[in-house]
Parts: sequence; C-alpha cells; structure tokens
Amino acid sequence: MANKPVGKLKQSYIFISAAMLSAATTAALADSVTEQSIESRGIEVIQVSATRRVTTIRETPLAVTAFDQNALDDNHVLQLNDLQGTVPSLHIAQNGTQNTPMVYLRGIGSSDQTESGDPAVAFHIDGVYSARSQGASALMFDLEGAEILRGPQGTLFGRNATGGVVNLHTAKPQLDYFEANTELTVGNYDRRALRAMVNLPLTDTLAIRVAAATDKSDGYVAMAPGSAMGKKYGSTDLSAARISALWQPTDNFDWFLSYENFTDQGTGHIPTVSGSNRSAYIQEPGFNDFVIDSLRTRINYTFDNGIMLSYIGGYTDSSRESVWDRSWTPDRYEWGGCVECTHEATQHEFQIKNDDSARLQWMIGLFYFKENNSTHFDIVHPDADWEGGNTPNPNLWSTYRQPDRGLKSNSIYAQSTYRVTDAFRVSLGLRYTEDKRWDIGGRNIMCPQAKRTENLPLNSDYIGLLDPDNLLNGLAPNKQLVQPGQCWVDTYNDTSPSWDKTTGMARLEWDLSPTVMVYTSYATGFKSGTIQDGGSYTGSGPFTQADLDAIIAGNNNEAAGTNAYVAPEENTSIELGLKGAFLDNTLQVFAALFTTEYTDLQVTSNVTTDTGADLLRKTNAGKATINGLEVEAKWLVGSNGELNGSMAYLDAKYDEFLTTDSSYGADGIAFNPSAGNPNLPNLLDFSGNRLVQAPEFSMSLSYAHFFALSNGASLRPRIRASYSSEIWFDPANRGDRPEGFRNLPYAADIDRQGAYTKLDASLLFMPSGGTWSLEAFVNNVTDRAIKTDQGRWNSNPVPNYMWQSPRTFGMRVKVSFD
Repeated sequence: MANKPVGKLKQSYIFISAAMLSAATTAALADSVTEQSIESRGIEVIQVSATRRVTTIRETPLAVTAFDQNALDDNHVLQLNDLQGTVPSLHIAQNGTQNTPMVYLRGIGSSDQTESGDPAVAFHIDGVYSARSQGASALMFDLEGAEILRGPQGTLFGRNATGGVVNLHTAKPQLDYFEANTELTVGNYDRRALRAMVNLPLTDTLAIRVAAATDKSDGYVAMAPGSAMGKKYGSTDLSAARISALWQPTDNFDWFLSYENFTDQGTGHIPTVSGSNRSAYIQEPGFNDFVIDSLRTRINYTFDNGIMLSYIGGYTDSSRESVWDRSWTPDRYEWGGCVECTHEATQHEFQIKNDDSARLQWMIGLFYFKENNSTHFDIVHPDADWEGGNTPNPNLWSTYRQPDRGLKSNSIYAQSTYRVTDAFRVSLGLRYTEDKRWDIGGRNIMCPQAKRTENLPLNSDYIGLLDPDNLLNGLAPNKQLVQPGQCWVDTYNDTSPSWDKTTGMARLEWDLSPTVMVYTSYATGFKSGTIQDGGSYTGSGPFTQADLDAIIAGNNNEAAGTNAYVAPEENTSIELGLKGAFLDNTLQVFAALFTTEYTDLQVTSNVTTDTGADLLRKTNAGKATINGLEVEAKWLVGSNGELNGSMAYLDAKYDEFLTTDSSYGADGIAFNPSAGNPNLPNLLDFSGNRLVQAPEFSMSLSYAHFFALSNGASLRPRIRASYSSEIWFDPANRGDRPEGFRNLPYAADIDRQGAYTKLDASLLFMPSGGTWSLEAFVNNVTDRAIKTDQGRWNSNPVPNYMWQSPRTFGMRVKVSFD
C-alpha cells in the first residue's frame, strides 16, 4: 500500500506522511535486506502539522516528537499513558477515581482531573480541543499520526498549553483506492484486543472510512483475604468505533466529517503497597461506565490566489457512572464515585492563511470553546452500627453536587513567518484570550447518618438511592445547626471569575546547510484559573438569601483572599534548538536547550477538612524555574539496523512556594527540616524542592535489525530500554518517613520512585508477500515494579502507590487487504 497514490486529498489532511515510520517504513527496510546497500539508505521524510502548516519534522522549528500508527504499534501504545518512555520529558501518572492519565511535559502538568480545572498539556483530536483529561484515555487506533509538542504553545494552540500539546490526527478517507486491515492481539492477563479498518471510495469525490477497536484484559490487583468478590482493579474493557467521510467535489473545496463513540467499562486503578505482589483489601470492586460521543469536522476552501479559509468544529458529550473503593483496611469501610457526571463541549474555530510558498506566510484565527459540566459525586462511609450512629466515622455520607459548572473561552490569534533570505526566517505570533468560569448552585453536603431503604445492602447499591430529593429531612446551613437526621451544607461553591491574557511567540531560524537548521525562540503561555470549593456559613441562623449573597461575594473577592478560585499560571520560555541530518542522511539529531520560568504555578493536593470533607484544594506555588536539555537521534546502522534514542535533563525546582504539607500539615517539617520558617510557623517553605514528575535525567534507547530469510521473508527483533532517575510525586519531596513520627513506623520513599530501568522486546515476522505479519512481544521484561504516583493515603501506617503495568506478553497478527 505504500506505493498507492494519495489522490486529491488536500495537504491540510496529510498531517503525517505515509513515510513516517509506517507500514511503508517496514516495507522499505525489509526491501533493504536484499536490495539496498548502506550507501543508498536514508532516513524517512516525516511531515507534521505542528505549525498548522504541513512541514517536514526536520524543518519544523519546535521541540516535537511524532509517530504514525505503525510506530505506535511498535511501541505497543494503546492509550496516551503508553507513550511513557518514548518521548523526552514526558511522564504520565494514573488517576484512580477518574481512571484518567495525568500528563506531564518538562515537569508541567496537573493532578486535578475534575471539572473545576484543566490539564496543562492540551489535548486535541483532529484540531478539536479536549478540556477533560478523560478524553485522553481514548483508544489510539487508525491514526494518521500523533504529535507531542513540548513547551508553551501560546499562539496556535493557546488553550492552556503551558506544558505542551498532544495532537492526534485520525486517518482520513482516501478517494483513490480501497484498503482494509485487521489486527488481533492476545496476551497474558487474558488480553484480547481487536482492531479493524476499511476505506471505501464511493465516487471520485466521496469516500468513507470505518474503524473500530476493542481491548480487554483482567486486572492486576489480587483481592486480599476477606475482600468482596468482583472484577479485579486494573482491568481493561475499552471499545471504540469511528466513521468518517471526505467529500471533495472540486480541487479547491473539501469537507471532512467524523463521528466517534468511545466506551470504558474497566475497573479503574487502585494503589497497592507492593508493585511486585499487588493486592489490596477490597470492599467495593471497581465499576466504571464512561461513554464519550464526539463529532468533529473540518471544511477547507482555497481561493484562486492561494488563500485558504478553514472551519474546524467539534462537539463532545460524555457521561460517567463509577464506583471506587477507598476503604483500604477492614476498619475503614469507604467508597465513592460518580452517581451522574456529565460533560458537554462545543468548539468553533475559523482560520485563514495564505499559500505555504509565499515569502511572507501569515495566519489569522478565531477560536470559541464552551463546556458545561454537571457532577453528582458521592462518598459513602457505611458502618456496622448503621442506625445507632456509634461509629468512628463522623460523616457517613458526603455528596458533592455541582449542577452547573462551566467555562467559555474566546480568543483571536495571528502568526506570520517572513523569509528574509533563503536561509534565514523570522516568525512572530500573538494570541488574546478571554476565559470565564462559573459554578451555579454548587454544594458540598455532609451527612452524619445515611438513611437506607429497608433490606438495601451496605454496598454500592446505595448510589443514587440516598433520598436525593429532600436529602434526609432537608439541609441545615452548617454543622452547628443540624437537627436530628439532617445533613448540612459544608461549602457553598457559587463563583464566576474571569481572566484575559495576551501571549505570544518570537522565533529566528537559520539554515546552516541544506540539512542542518538552528533556531531560537521566545514564547509565553497562559493556563486559565481554576475553581475550588467556596465558603461556609458561620452564623447561628436563620439562613437567609442575604447570607448566601454574602458567601457568594466572598467567593469572588480576590482582594480579601476568600476567592473560591485559583489564579491562572503563566510562563515564559527561551529555547535554542538544532535539527540536522548527517552522514548522508543516515544519522538524524534533534536537540533543544531551554529555560522556562513559571509564575503562580498551579498545584493541587487532597485535603480533609475539619468537618470530614475530602476535597481537592489548589494553590499557586509562587515561582518555579525549569532548565533542560532534550536530544532525539536516529541512526541507520549498517544496511539493516536502526537505532533510536532520546535523552532529557531537567533541573526543575520551585523558587517560591510557601504552603502546608497536604498530608501532615506543619508536621511535614520532619521530612524536610529546611522547609521550616520561624516567621511563618504554620507554613512550610518548599523553595528548592523539585517539581513532581520531573526526573533530573531520563533516556530511552531502542534497536531493531532486519534479517533476510532464504524464502524472501524477514525477521525483525527489537529491544527498547528506558531509564529514569528518581521521581518525586509531591511538592513536599518527603522521601523517607522518620522512625516514631506520629507513632508511625519508618517508611521509605513514601512519595518517591527511585531510579529504574525498564526493558521491552519484540520479534516481528514478515512473509515475502507482505500482506500479513506476526509479532511476539514482552513489555517490562524484568517485571520491574515502577511507581507512577503516591497513593491516596500516604499518611497511613503503610504507604501505598500507583504502579506502571507489570510484565505483559503476547502475540499480535496483522492482515491487510487491497
């Protein structure tokens, strides 16, 4: 299929060419076994859309890593979190309650996966922005390409992209030929995965493409003695289907439209004490029913003078129901989950740009985005003495009701590049953004005793059945005014902050030779502020509208410090880069040296209030500085080998950060004595601590070699090793817990993963016909236990953690049809 014509499909859709480490790559390297000499080999020309124009990756003056579907398959990438170890400075943790990847680039990300905030690494599919990180958990199948841009992208991808951008481009329908393929994978943990695609050209001007994927496997976490029966945590149950159409009635007009449905019914993840023998006491097996429906479209019209007008639109609707066990020990029975959590988002973007060949290239765009969220999240603390109320848990039921949380964002952007000479270019870009968030009627409600329907068991069947209409005889305005059997409002969350910001970029590019380019850039980024829980009623009653109005006014009073939101974070980055091809195009080296300064860096942690509410609290960390060096290289070794490598060095530290330890309060000084400040006895000074998910040194190295067999077939063994120095999971940088602290035993590395190396291996067989292939693979060959994040209860006697996958192995067969 590599030699088939692309046809009339516009360049706007050729985001990454078929030459990019694709099936064509496999065919070309296989041919080289018998037909090519080392002198005739050359590294493939890779095309990307990181500048919103189609350029080769070597000519793109950005730190960007790109893959096509075959390259993703070679690295066994199913979801975004599987890219760990393949992209410089990319680190991904897994959220348990939301079953969602938390993405960090160059030490910048967010652990808040709720509707109150946004990720710092922006996520797009076919140019459509995804505000909820849960969208990043979608299956990555039948893609034209995936691009990971590092550093602030404050102009072309300006929506919250302070850390970077992940762009996924789905494979577009082809007008000129039929093609189809299918792929089956089986492995340990009862893994069963199936993918299929068919491309149908219906007429000379209309084609459709249908693709689907499923992936299922058993969980990794065993049930400790006494646990409830059910599916193990860590199980996978994903499915997705996509249908897309391309209509191109003339050479200067095309319309792309796609609909995609994604379903996740896995259990979610849960922390365990050990990564080598994963087990936990489970009273509520994980349950997740997450559905995303997405509609995406792009319309291009090119005028006779080469100017192109484009519309990029998207609509997303998602819903989630879930249960997640929070009990940890038999004497603490606790679970929580989404009773009904919904998300709806709409994007409209208009873009106009001139021809790519113009000496002065320019682009202007208008961007509109709106999302509406409704959240009903419960945490239940059942107890054996249900009716009597004699329980160590002060609150048996917590319900978090945010019926109308939303965001509206408008921006205008412009960027231009001027070719001063054939070898020297100057680029400038600006973006102005206005963001408005709101919470209308949001309440965090606490109940001292939950009422149950007679004979209703004490388990997750409670969800949605706890008298939702009157909330147990009505609500008291605070805990002090509770009457027998009543619940009370712990916080009133109404707020409506807004922000605006102008960000920009300036860049110089210089071609040292036809194959070597250097660039330097200055870029600024902006991440919108986030909402958090509001004020409480402290009066003695009666509670009036005037009291509520006063609380709402306080929630919006930033000057008084009572605001129920956190300010935006901003950053500036200076980068010096080199991209070059050497040794007759058999060696490719990309390097980026950068420094990034952050102001008001947003930090999130879990806290428990005096009334027992379990909340996500956010703060601005003052300042942080990240200095780093990233290198990516590819070398065609001899006539049949290929060596790929990447390396990242990060010096990422907080410059100013006064706060409290989220788990230990002021006692956190026991872990870090230098954090003490005699002038602020209730605060700790984390200045000098390392940022989370930002190891000082990380690298990846892979080698593949093609061997010709006498019958014309070939074998390709491949091995990949990835290394990381120690990683911190909390700004406190606690490390080891001292002996006797709070009468707790000594514990090592309570929020730290030590340095580690991980190995993956595979063997690919390709017959002479080339219509099918068979691969055997082993990931995490040594079964290394690798933490990705600290557990929810790191103040427990025994700390617990989230982990990368254990050793997995399997077989995969692919079949293509022409």
